[in-house]
Amino acid sequence: MKKNKKLFVLAALFLAVFAVGGTLAYLTDTTDPETNTFTFGKVEIELDEGDWDSTNATDLAPGDEVTKEPSVKVKDGSKDAFVFIEVTMPAKIGDKDVLTLSAIDTSKWTTVSTQGYTTVYAYGSSSAMTKVSANGATDKLFEKVTVNGALSGEELATLGDNGANIVVKAYAIQADNVTGTPTEVWATLQSEL
Repeated sequence: MKKNKKLFVLAALFLAVFAVGGTLAYLTDTTDPETNTFTFGKVEIELDEGDWDSTNATDLAPGDEVTKEPSVKVKDGSKDAFVFIEVTMPAKIGDKDVLTLSAIDTSKWTTVSTQGYTTVYAYGSSSAMTKVSANGATDKLFEKVTVNGALSGEELATLGDNGANIVVKAYAIQADNVTGTPTEVWATLQSEL
């Protein structure tokens, strides 16, 4: 019995030593968390109409010209951009345009869309956009607006006191990671509006 007791004590001691040995402490380490902040750019533009003075667009007669030089400036801090100008002309009187634009420089601007009296021009060629950087600007789309000299005073009177309006609006989309022809880039921009 003493022998069994000794064996029992020895087995208990062995189990105790094994249990203590089985719960070893391991060496570990962790790092402090690292926060990675991602900031995002923006595209900001401004429509510039050059020497436009609305007082010069009053009391006009057929054949008169008014200076209007729309261009687009990409603002400081903006991402590089592809630029478009949309021009909505007044409705015709019969088959005559009320107002016409001076020659558009087709080496700098290309037509990407025409719907009714609204035309969209892209800054670039028919196959590639021209990127405009921050603090940069496009060339003028046109320089003058002319009252159609073939219109009579009676025809112009049908416009009433409101006269005729040209609406000019500029659009831009980031140049980075945007590819395609001007028509394709315009479609991409339209899908984002």
